[in-house]
Order: sequence, then C-alpha cells, then structure tokens
Amino acid sequence: MPNPPLIRLCIAYPADPLGNVAGGIDAVIRGVIRFAPPIFEITVVGATTDPVSSPVGEWTKGRLGTKSFGFFPIIRLERSGRRPLIPVSLRYTVALLFNRRATKADVLELHEIEPCIGLLFDRRPKNVVIHTNMNVIHDRESSIRWRHFPWLYFLLERWLMPRMNSIFCVRTDAVAEYKRRYPKLALRFRFTPNWVDNEVFFLPPRSEWERSRRDVRRQFGFSEDSPLFITVGRLSREKDPELLLNAFRKICKRNDNARLIYVGDGNLRARLEELIHEYRLDAHVVLAGIKSSADVAAYLRGADVFVLSSVYEGMPISVLEALGCGLPVVATDVGEIRRIVFPGINGEIVSVHDREYLADAMTSCLFNAAKYRGKPCTSAVREFMPEKVLAPIYDNYRRLAGLTSNSAGCR
Repeated sequence: MPNPPLIRLCIAYPADPLGNVAGGIDAVIRGVIRFAPPIFEITVVGATTDPVSSPVGEWTKGRLGTKSFGFFPIIRLERSGRRPLIPVSLRYTVALLFNRRATKADVLELHEIEPCIGLLFDRRPKNVVIHTNMNVIHDRESSIRWRHFPWLYFLLERWLMPRMNSIFCVRTDAVAEYKRRYPKLALRFRFTPNWVDNEVFFLPPRSEWERSRRDVRRQFGFSEDSPLFITVGRLSREKDPELLLNAFRKICKRNDNARLIYVGDGNLRARLEELIHEYRLDAHVVLAGIKSSADVAAYLRGADVFVLSSVYEGMPISVLEALGCGLPVVATDVGEIRRIVFPGINGEIVSVHDREYLADAMTSCLFNAAKYRGKPCTSAVREFMPEKVLAPIYDNYRRLAGLTSNSAGCR
C-alpha cells in the first residue's frame, strides 16, 4: 500500500522553537511540531534568539522529540527583557513581505492576524489561532499596543479575517464574539483548549516529590520548611506580577518564612527588583529568569502552591503544567481557568482582582495544599493531553490540504 503524501505545514509567527523562550504561544508551536504525525513536514518562519546558531535569513534544522523541522528566522528577538520601540509583530510582518518564498508549504498557520498582511495575495489555505479575546484591547491594563488604536485593529481584522480558511480560538467567549461579529464566517470559528505535555509535566512518585522539595529550596538558599509559592510567565502588564508581589508581602507579614519564585522575564523585571528591595523582600523572593521546560517542571514539583495573577488570559499553559505536576493552583478568574481549577478541590479562584483577596486565597490554598495536591490536580487536566487536543487541529490541516472531503468553513 503506497504511503500517503506528505502535507507541508508552514508556521509563520515570530517564535524561536529552538530557543529557551517563555510564553504560551511558543509552547503551543513547539507542541504542534513535536506531536505531529509523520505525514506532516513542518517548517517555521520565525524569529531567532540566537543569531549564531540560527542566523537570520538562513535555514536551520531542528528537532523536537522525534520530529525534525526546518527553521528560517526572518528577524532577531532581543532578550533584554525591555519592550522594543517597534513592536515585534510589525517588524515580523514587514520582514515576511520580503521572505514570502520561505513559506513554501501546502498549508499556512498563523498565531495572530497581522502577519497575513505579508501574505495578502497568497491563495494557499490559512489557519489562524487566536489566543485571547481581542476585545481586551479596550482594557487600559492590556499590554497589547493596539489598545491605543482599537478602531484600526478591528478595521484590519475585518479586512483580513475573511482571508482565513479556519480560525481556532483558545477562549469560548472569543468564538461567540467572532461568530456574532462575522456571521457569514461562523462555520470557520472553533474553540480549542491548550494542552499539557505530560511527558515533562507529570506527578512524580512521593520519594521524588520530596527530593524535589529539598532540591529547589537548597538551590535558592531557602530553609527546608519554607512554604514556597511559584509563578511562571512573562513579567508584563497582563500577568500583573506586581499584584502577586503585594499579596505575597501581606503573607510574609503573617509568616516570615514564606518564599516566592518568579520564573520568566519581561519588561517589568526592573520594576519588580525595585519593589522587592523597597519591601525588604530580597531574601524572600527570587526572580529566576527564563528556564527550560525540565527546570520549570522541577521547580513546580518542589513548590507548595502555584499562583496566576493575570488580568486576562486565554487558557494558560502554565496552569495546566502546574496541575500536571500535581501542584495546587491559585488563579484570578480569567479566560478558561474554571475548566481546570476547582475551588476547594485543587486550588482557589480569586474573583476580585485585589491583593487582599489574592493573599487570602494563597493562604487558604497553602493551608489545604496536602488535600489539594496530587490526584485532584492531575485529574483536572486528563482531558487536555496532546493526543486529544491536537487531533482536531491535525485533522483540520489535512482538510485544508485537500485530503478530506469535508470543506465546511472554507466557502
């Protein structure tokens, strides 16, 4: 029996799948590559964080798990943590205009709408994944620069969205909003959750868990009986790391032995460093920076409570990863968080974005950590394994490549 033809998929987004980059979208892209069936030949036209190993304008061969892929960076990403003067999405879109030949593929995948400008007259089928409800740009706390020109973004969206053959949204309210806004395109919109890589983020045996607790505390110079909170994500406005710091400050007034680790980097790092020093929490708080997935998993297994203090989210992968490691979660009530965090079972949800409420929830979760930890956490993410979540996505690629007869949503 002859082998089925290869489907060439090109992911066009300023990601570096070979770099150690924090962020949910980069994690999604790495997962799409890593778990892809053999029928898919994948390339990424992205951005490099290491121009020596992955030079701009040159092809590099990469591998994630057993899957190999081609990587062609068209811009360089600075890792200073500062916000660039020119938005990355704008730099990337302009660069894509001059590098369209690199996107040679049967199907194109985008993770934001703007790069479609660089592929405007390209008639190949396109899928876009929208990772939040873009109505968030009306929020003053949004870090998306479109908040200064929301009318322009929605004008651009109305122009570009009909050029998308399929649209996956990571928030159910985004699907509903898009169907309301574009009723003629309603069949193109679908909800997809995020997933957790259960080969990396899993609940270890008790002996390994106890060793992780000791190792993490020794690594950062904490005492072995220190209650340890952890958060993972960008140090940026939408994550509101300052809210978490102020809540933790209140906890320290009750328990001076408490400790907190931030994993990640961003343009608010300098501000956090100032506040940590001002609050005299230098011995209590660690800004660990960007870490590999293996290191993040080790830290999660060694902590007592994971905290998400975001102003808005889609379906945060960091929470899925924490729960996958059996770690209880305290989270603000954002995005799809109620699909995976169940108050009084595997964590707490904070409905009011306030440091007092967050501190109280963190205290309550810490007190109940032994009850919440383990199976109540891992059970919550059982439906969000890669093989379940990614199956419809790969089926959609096959459909777009013309390998199935179902053409719904491509009219």
